[in-house]
Amino acid sequence: MTAWQDRTIEQRNLLNPAFCAVAVWHLARGYTTEATTLGTGQVALPFELAFVGASLVLRGQTREQLPRTITSSLATWVHDHPLERSAVAKGVVVLRQTVREALLFGAQHQLLALDGRWIAAGESHAKKIKTYLGASSTEVRDCMRQAVFVGRWLCKAGAPPTVLALLGVQA
Repeated sequence: MTAWQDRTIEQRNLLNPAFCAVAVWHLARGYTTEATTLGTGQVALPFELAFVGASLVLRGQTREQLPRTITSSLATWVHDHPLERSAVAKGVVVLRQTVREALLFGAQHQLLALDGRWIAAGESHAKKIKTYLGASSTEVRDCMRQAVFVGRWLCKAGAPPTVLALLGVQA
């Protein structure tokens, strides 16, 4: 893990654990919303999809290429966006440390509940997050809105091994 003072200013500002924990919180909320609607039985975000979701959401160019509705197939999106597929797979590797720190931060501050296989969004901080977003930039709000979308979309995309395979992510 790179010491905080050894990170670039961009890493400290854009990929800090608090911001990324809030993004994972939104991913988990989106996933839970869709899983509840579909009646899947398992409503918490699978652990590995936090890394995929972060890669999809945190890179602005990829975020802009996401479909507009969750009815769009992940397989079709991957076929239509081969460069983004590659960027997502690389992003999973590049963001691994960042997402791990975000998960630890989120768990320590009871924003996220982790059990090793699943991630659930804690509801006790929903009001604080809403206040934070109200004072945030348009890009931050867009990032979090897209995180909810990606959580829902990944829920509909299939089992985690299928999602990882479609995106070319090595498990």
